[in-house]
Amino acid sequence: MLTKSSPISTQSNLFHSELFSQLDVKDPLIQLANTINWTVFDDAFEQHYSQNNGR
Repeated sequence: MLTKSSPISTQSNLFHSELFSQLDVKDPLIQLANTINWTVFDDAFEQHYSQNNGR
């Protein structure tokens, strides 16, 4: 939650592209997941996590 992923990476992700090529983008759960503003949840729960001790 505390680490933000970088959209630009020189190293290819082993699982990311293969997983999305297997998913059906017309699936209602995929469409729902794409409409949710996940940043709101990250910000709300961020106070419960620490960068120092992993809790």
